[in-house]
Amino acid sequence: MEIDKKNVNLLLWTSGWDSTFRLLQIILMEKKSVQPIYIVDKNRKSLKNELEAIQKIQDKIKDEFPEAIDLIQPIWFVEKENLTENDEIGFAFQQLSSMRKIGSQYEWLAQFSHHYDLKNVEISVEKNLDLNSFGNFIKQNYLEVNPSECSDKKLYYTIDTVFKYFHFPVIYLLKTKMLSIAKENNWLNIMNLTWFCHKPKNNLPCGKCNPCMATIEKGLSYRVPLTNRILGYIKIYKNKLKG
Repeated sequence: MEIDKKNVNLLLWTSGWDSTFRLLQIILMEKKSVQPIYIVDKNRKSLKNELEAIQKIQDKIKDEFPEAIDLIQPIWFVEKENLTENDEIGFAFQQLSSMRKIGSQYEWLAQFSHHYDLKNVEISVEKNLDLNSFGNFIKQNYLEVNPSECSDKKLYYTIDTVFKYFHFPVIYLLKTKMLSIAKENNWLNIMNLTWFCHKPKNNLPCGKCNPCMATIEKGLSYRVPLTNRILGYIKIYKNKLKG
């Protein structure tokens, strides 16, 4: 697939809340072209739901903002199983994983970006009030650090090996702030088509997977059906008891 790396925003789009918000920002506020990228993981239980959500979102954008639909380039689908592995990225990711909990997706997203020689790939990590969150770790040890002045250069360059390919455009926005911006700009009908659950039951959010619990805790609980939302609250409560 022929990709214009210079004149479009490269966006990793999962059909989730944060990346869909960013897609709408690009085409409706910034009036720029976007190249959505979707990594196909055939073992992902929510694959079907995510692909359906992507189609529904595009259809809704076409209905409500027809002047902007042409700014969305054809989605670049990449098979995860076909990605090549760079040993330096793999080693750096292992080092980071030994220090703190970090999602495995960041390794293969870096491998993908390295393979295709991409830079400034937009990755939608939102602001998190939890000081121990991944987003705060990246901000405090990488994004807000001057490498020539930082006290732990080894950590900085280990992070850089994995994350130098990415740009974090929504890392200073809470999900609830995105919600208010979506309401102000009449995007909510689109945003409510987003998909986030990793373990759907009967094509509905389960309430108990990590993304569902995050959705509940971060002010968007209405996105989870009531019965499953209650199950989510129970699991959140039990997790807090465990510490």
